[in-house]
Amino acid sequence: MKSPQYLYFKIRFTFPIIIGASLFLLFSFSTKLFSESYSGYLWDDYKAQTDWGRVKVRSLTRLEESKSDREDGFGFYHKIFGAGVFRSQKGGENKDQAGKYLGAITGNPQFGFYYQSGNSFLSMTLAPRVIASESKLVEERRSSVWDAEGLVSMGTTVQNVRVSLEGGRGWQRLDGFGFLFNGMANYGQIQLAKNEIVSLSLISLRMKPEEESFNPKAWNYQRKEIWGGAIRSNDLLFWENLQFFGYVYREPKLVTSDNQLTPTSTFGAFLYTGLEFRSKNFWENTSVDLSVIRLTGSRKFKSYPWEESEQSTNSILAYSSLHGEFRKILMSLSGLYTKKDKKERSDSESNGYAAPLAEPRVMGGYSSFLLYESVSLTNDRVFYDIFDKSTPGFENKGIRIIGIQSGYQFYPFLRGDVFINRSYSEIGKGTEIILKTTSNLEQWLNGFISASVAYAKVEQNGENDREFFRIYLSSGFQF
Repeated sequence: MKSPQYLYFKIRFTFPIIIGASLFLLFSFSTKLFSESYSGYLWDDYKAQTDWGRVKVRSLTRLEESKSDREDGFGFYHKIFGAGVFRSQKGGENKDQAGKYLGAITGNPQFGFYYQSGNSFLSMTLAPRVIASESKLVEERRSSVWDAEGLVSMGTTVQNVRVSLEGGRGWQRLDGFGFLFNGMANYGQIQLAKNEIVSLSLISLRMKPEEESFNPKAWNYQRKEIWGGAIRSNDLLFWENLQFFGYVYREPKLVTSDNQLTPTSTFGAFLYTGLEFRSKNFWENTSVDLSVIRLTGSRKFKSYPWEESEQSTNSILAYSSLHGEFRKILMSLSGLYTKKDKKERSDSESNGYAAPLAEPRVMGGYSSFLLYESVSLTNDRVFYDIFDKSTPGFENKGIRIIGIQSGYQFYPFLRGDVFINRSYSEIGKGTEIILKTTSNLEQWLNGFISASVAYAKVEQNGENDREFFRIYLSSGFQF
């Protein structure tokens, strides 16, 4: 039986790449890890709202991120995170199935033990993670997810060269704008750093898009895999951040039919390459964001040992934003484009953009109805809504959005924003306005509360205009 090409590619090239990259890391002392495991992911809504839709990825292990000041000897640290989200929307017609709500509470206490000796450390982090949620689409549904982070990290500094390793299960983010991956994963990573100017990352992780309770199946063959790396530069020339990356997303062979005589299976591999950029400030407080991701790959379907079909993908995502402050008014002009699959039926080409675990918070993020299109669609989705993640589907019609944002900092602890978005996608031509307020509760406790309401009007040829309303509430606390 002929081996699938992507498996041959992996066997032929994965091990040399890993070995060569490891040797490169051992001798390239100007590198620093780009991907990040971090404890404050429950604050992502707040971080994105105060940084123009970006959650900046820092190059730190969990110990360095959680406790930067450490004395020699054994030590202990702890953090307790809590968060809540509520999303409700209605409108459209019955076929849209737009009327739905979801509420969830998350608790994530974190406990860490470490031993510090001079410039070397060894640490272990344990962080149980519990999510209780209630949602309604057609019927009311209650669920709970019991998960946990468990990480081991070690590191040392020799002649101003910092070397560290980290592995286990934890929350990972691979890109600042959320167009690629942000979620729980089993992973291993290497850090080797000398300065902040040029950096390199290598990481391998396994994940599933769905939120589920942790059990031995979390490590089984049905897990999706991502491996690759990124080169990053900070505060050099005219940019505040510039990074180039390449990641292989691999879906292992999955049997999709119970028929023992003619079992149907699918498997695939996709390559994501791109760049992420933020300029240094010009005109005092103005800067430019840019993100471009190229996607290529294929899925293969096999119903008999001798019968195999292939569905190829060649797509692109592009995002840009010009933002700054003018007379204390925060303003931005942004645009997002993802390529669409042009044909109305499934065939050998599926050229829509989709990512392993995207969670964009640009242009309003989860507050935006037009960005997440949380209605019933004939084709696949570009982005999946909160707690509604799924395996990426490339038979989608893309999305094109242009938007403006205006905000004002009323008090040190209170900010208000208005978003106006115009989109073209499968649901039609949509216009949306979002009113959003975000409060930092530092004066009283370490936390934030964000609330928004969105109104969208969608036009579609041959149909009546449809109206949609969406409410999104988010909060996060650290004790």
